[in-house]
Amino acid sequence: MVSAEQQALALLGQADAAMVDVLQSLTVLDRSADPFRSLKVGIAANITVDLLATYLRRHAYRAGVRLQVAKGSYDDLVGDAQAHAAGGVGLLLILPFFDNLQPSWESQLSALADTARDAVHADYFNRLELALQATQGVSLVLVMGAHWWNPPPAQDSAQQLALQAFNAGLQQVVGRHPQARFVETLDLVVAMGTRQAFDARFYFRAKMPYTAGFTDQLARRVAMATRGFGSAFHKVLVLDCDNTLWGGIVGEDGPSGIQLDRYSCPGNIFWTVQQQFRELEAQGVLLCLCSKNNQTDVDEVLQGHEAMVLRDAQLVAKRVNWDDKPSNMRALASQLNLGLESFVFVDDSAFEVQAVREQLPQVTVFQVPKALQDYPALVREQIVPLFLAGGVSQESRGKTQQYRGLAQAAELRSGFASQEDYLRSLAVVVTLRRNDLTQVARIAELIGKSNQFNLTTQRLSAGEVAALMSQDGVTVYSFAVTDRLADHGLAGVLITVGEGDAVRVHSFLMSCRVIGRGAEFAVWRTVVNDALSLGKRHLLAAYRPTAKNAQVADFYDRLGLHGSDEVGDGSRSYTVQLEQFQLPPTTGVELRNA
Repeated sequence: MVSAEQQALALLGQADAAMVDVLQSLTVLDRSADPFRSLKVGIAANITVDLLATYLRRHAYRAGVRLQVAKGSYDDLVGDAQAHAAGGVGLLLILPFFDNLQPSWESQLSALADTARDAVHADYFNRLELALQATQGVSLVLVMGAHWWNPPPAQDSAQQLALQAFNAGLQQVVGRHPQARFVETLDLVVAMGTRQAFDARFYFRAKMPYTAGFTDQLARRVAMATRGFGSAFHKVLVLDCDNTLWGGIVGEDGPSGIQLDRYSCPGNIFWTVQQQFRELEAQGVLLCLCSKNNQTDVDEVLQGHEAMVLRDAQLVAKRVNWDDKPSNMRALASQLNLGLESFVFVDDSAFEVQAVREQLPQVTVFQVPKALQDYPALVREQIVPLFLAGGVSQESRGKTQQYRGLAQAAELRSGFASQEDYLRSLAVVVTLRRNDLTQVARIAELIGKSNQFNLTTQRLSAGEVAALMSQDGVTVYSFAVTDRLADHGLAGVLITVGEGDAVRVHSFLMSCRVIGRGAEFAVWRTVVNDALSLGKRHLLAAYRPTAKNAQVADFYDRLGLHGSDEVGDGSRSYTVQLEQFQLPPTTGVELRNA
């Protein structure tokens, strides 16, 4: 029997749901005792945002999050920022409506001198700077990009140039604050059209410019930019081959008979989506194949077809055989040492899509549209945002070779008599840094997505990481790992906090791609030496269990700390006297302090 909560969630997922039904569903879910994760959100805007609060809650519930939204005052950016920060919001939205910077601002621009225009913009930038200074402790601040109210008459018009200059200024201010991120909105207006996006009657009466449809799209953009309000982090895109990467069935049509000609339809559609997939790979997304096919046929296409965009160099792993796809997906997850909740799967077959959806509900699944011309839009509007809407650090780009190295390491390991011999052969180098502000974005990204090797799983935003770095007695260690197979980049974070004569471990986490190479033990040499140099006598730590970190349940025992008995949820506390602490050997691992 379907519960009222399930019915409400299903209705919120209907794109054409009426406003009255949305409000009723929100009321049902607000009263529900279901264990939704809670998040406080603040909005600071120069327009009325009641409707935005409603649609934010809609998309949050769909991601398993219950929002408490504080709407703030009308056009009081600094005051709202200060109030929201004091109120403990975890997410702040700043929304500058361009036409309302001054009354009918867009209409004024053609008659204004550049200096007068720039003065109005500068006033907003100054207020934005003060607002962001006041919200350094907020986990994430999204500054929504500006858009026009009336389409400009020409590309070089005063309105167009002013809007470009204003958005550029916003991005400059945002760039100075690690907790803040700029989110584009102009493309939403272009896609929907101004007649469908805006309601002139309510704008002039109540400074409420957006239609319900556009407000829904704006809230959806926020959900994507926050990766489902912090509930999702996708890493792997798994692709079928026949009628997904190319048209036709290679086992029947042969490599020369598949449809992939960029100059004719439908081949040009498949060629286009391959370009989109290749761009995702360049941004750090891991591409895999999962296809019921003869591997020799698929390999012939990958290696020899002149129109193929994706080659073996862009693929981190392949499962091309006649096994069922859920089993192959599990095998890919095991090979990459990643959870299935980070997987996205694309297939043309309704049978395969439903099999994965039912047997692996944690995987996000898409079916190639029956109307093939809609395929590139599906990739652009629904698949790409799952991976890129939250932002991508430079360190996260080009992950394919790093994960290929992970698979290659597994093969090499079997050829050595012992783990020690194997580690020596890798020539692992760990480079450790302390409180490096240049790495804040990547540190926050790693904290946000590391689940398996994570002793406490305390999530921190970029702003919170930067704030910790500035506190006395706190050290944020970040370390990069390289070996002869790959440069794994920044792969671990260890945060310590001074407490009297002790140092407490706040967080310790690593990327799954470097687990078992000795880095997890080597970094403690520096941590212990730093604590002793400060006159500390004890090291305190804790393990907090989650659904995904069971593999590190005994890590502190192996490190040599003394643990307490487990409490009800499996948590344990640890301690050791630093002067008596005997660290385990780290054979073949070179530790460098940068």
